[in-house]
Amino acid sequence: MTHKENKDWQHWHEQHPHESASLLKRLWEATGSYRKDYHPNEAAGLAALKSRMNQHQPAKVVRLSPSKIALRIAAGLALLLIATFFFKNQIGESSSATAVSTPANETKELALEDGSSVTLNQSSQLDYPGAFSKKERKLKLQGEAHFKVNRDENRPFIIETEAGFVKVLGTSFNVRSYPNDGVFEVFVETGKVSVALKTNDKTIELGAGEFLRLDKSTNKAQKGLDKSGTSNAWRTGAISFREQTIPAVLTGMERLYGVKMDLKNEQPNNCLQTLSLEKGKMEEAIEALKTSCPKLKFAKNDVGYVVTGVCCQ
Repeated sequence: MTHKENKDWQHWHEQHPHESASLLKRLWEATGSYRKDYHPNEAAGLAALKSRMNQHQPAKVVRLSPSKIALRIAAGLALLLIATFFFKNQIGESSSATAVSTPANETKELALEDGSSVTLNQSSQLDYPGAFSKKERKLKLQGEAHFKVNRDENRPFIIETEAGFVKVLGTSFNVRSYPNDGVFEVFVETGKVSVALKTNDKTIELGAGEFLRLDKSTNKAQKGLDKSGTSNAWRTGAISFREQTIPAVLTGMERLYGVKMDLKNEQPNNCLQTLSLEKGKMEEAIEALKTSCPKLKFAKNDVGYVVTGVCCQ
């Protein structure tokens, strides 16, 4: 708006205060009907503008009455409000989104705007907004992370993964969902968690100490108790097994040491092991397992170990 237009608007507003208020009210209500899904055709608009510029029509001086000046100013304000609304919804929200990723052998701690905290495991990515909406707190995870969520009855905390959605109000839990991993897993440390799987319409409730493990290749879900702390091993740095099977121990070693334990032979369910593992002591753990199970053989490869033989045979 030019200086003269602004002066004319002020003068007309002082002379017609009631009409001015009514006009602005109608203008505000009109902008409220603006639809978020509207997508302007920028190319067509630019082409139309160029066509009008090329017509070379002679300039014409038109004297406007105060009422016409007000309508002209109102039209300018309408365009300004619509442009501002479009910028906020189409550009502002996307620019506030944050994507945090971690390289191999590195974890990262994050603080969210609602006071919740996240510990992101290695080779993982978390996408989340700078400010959550008034209806929900939604983010997206690829990889593994441990969450401590502040309780909010009116805004559920929702994590979207490749395999499903994890929904809580306030609790602490662990989610594992690597794209190239054959397993999707949720472990609840405190509180309750609701897990909705994408492969079917099932929604599974988990309480403290419980886990849900989905085999992506078969879409079979298993629910159980994690008494050893395997699910949180990458974060706590220790696992204590008490009468656990060989496959369970090897899974714990994978989580704790970040290696692959490729078990080739089926193991008897009654062959149970009791031992403790610590981060940074993988060779000691393997030697302890060899002592307990002399017939197990560990062959090192590029990603970990190939395990053959049968314990307690």
